Amino acid sequence: MNTSPVLIEELSTVLARGSADRRSEVLRRVTDLFLVGADQFGEDHVALFDDVMEQLVDTVERYALVRLGLQLSNVSNAPVNTIGRLCHHDDITISGPVLERSTRLTDEVLADVARTKSQAHLAAIAAREHLSEVVTDIVVERGDIEVTRKVTANGGARFSETGLRTIATRAHGDEELAEIFAGRTDVPADIFCEMVRNATDIVRRRLAGSAESAVRTRLDHAIAAIGDQLVHARLHKAHGGPSVRLEPDRIKARLCEHARLGQRGPLIEDLAAVADVPVIAVRNIIRQRSEDALLILCKAAGLGWSDARAVLEATLGEPADPRAAFQHYITLGTEVAQRVVRFIKLRKSANRTEIERLM
Repeated sequence: MNTSPVLIEELSTVLARGSADRRSEVLRRVTDLFLVGADQFGEDHVALFDDVMEQLVDTVERYALVRLGLQLSNVSNAPVNTIGRLCHHDDITISGPVLERSTRLTDEVLADVARTKSQAHLAAIAAREHLSEVVTDIVVERGDIEVTRKVTANGGARFSETGLRTIATRAHGDEELAEIFAGRTDVPADIFCEMVRNATDIVRRRLAGSAESAVRTRLDHAIAAIGDQLVHARLHKAHGGPSVRLEPDRIKARLCEHARLGQRGPLIEDLAAVADVPVIAVRNIIRQRSEDALLILCKAAGLGWSDARAVLEATLGEPADPRAAFQHYITLGTEVAQRVVRFIKLRKSANRTEIERLM
């Protein structure tokens, strides 16, 4: 601190008559002096440095501000006003390190920058170690897809319901964002289900093929939940409105009865409900005359062989080789059936080649 009086005296001279390079040199020396003793300085001392730095910030060369931002971004008691001026700078090389790392920035300051500055500024904010809902709401609202991916991937970011729903809406058509979104543990099931329900086939395939088992599991749960909702809605509509609610065992019993009576239309509706796949998927399988796929649906529905054979006969006719069909059915694993059903849910159809590949 022995050089402090000299620097303070020199400051008035360089501000009045010094060149930009001269002022940049003084700022460097002031900053170095601050950094040497920062751990011991109280707020009063920090405020003195803040006053000096603020007077220089708008008068120095760009390189000096870049260096200043880098030097102060990791200092826990950095001069608040100086940090505030740096983080608002339009040049992201100057403001970026401060926005990304400085703990001296309040939510109010971050929110102001997020509302008024560029996508590069939003990206820097999105990388902060911790982000509150107040800030992420603005970042998500204004950010482009790259910023949205970045802030969604930030485990230290917290989101409001509004923010999560906004991300879910964008994830409908962006497979990378959808996979990141699926990996977050703070996304409520209803919001995730809504995203999956409205997602493109490309997005669903990306989730189904994710390297993260947690993502695949979550997708399975979402598809099951969506299937239940669709089944209930379909049954309510068919049987007198929302007051009617049929249990799965009753639907299965009715399915077997339709199969024995050869009532193809009602059978298809009930098989879709019990197997938890779209009706159109069952119709496509029958249209393709895919015996294997139909047997897999029967296995997923929990039907015994006699009922499964009745379903085959009512939809595709007598099996070409009843003995082979029987052997295939009794050896068909539940895990295989579930895998194919998940695929059918995503595609709403499946041909023989695809079924064989999954098996």
